[in-house]
Amino acid sequence: MGRKPRVDRTPEEKWQIVQEGKKSGNVSETCRRNGIAQTLYYRWKDEAEQGAKAALGVKALRPRKPKRIGGSGSWNAR
Repeated sequence: MGRKPRVDRTPEEKWQIVQEGKKSGNVSETCRRNGIAQTLYYRWKDEAEQGAKAALGVKALRPRKPKRIGGSGSWNAR
């Protein structure tokens, strides 16, 4: 029993699958019906969201640096 052959999907097909999963609310069933792993679904979903943000000009949020406590310059000083 081997792996299933890889199926190259168009961006439009990926978009439709992601939208189907979001609309139905049942990602497991959507993935089963389309023959993909849930991890692949979520990767496509994340890529679609990043593309949408880029298209709208939303910049990625940078993680904030922790604030120093006290005036000694030490990160752990109280």
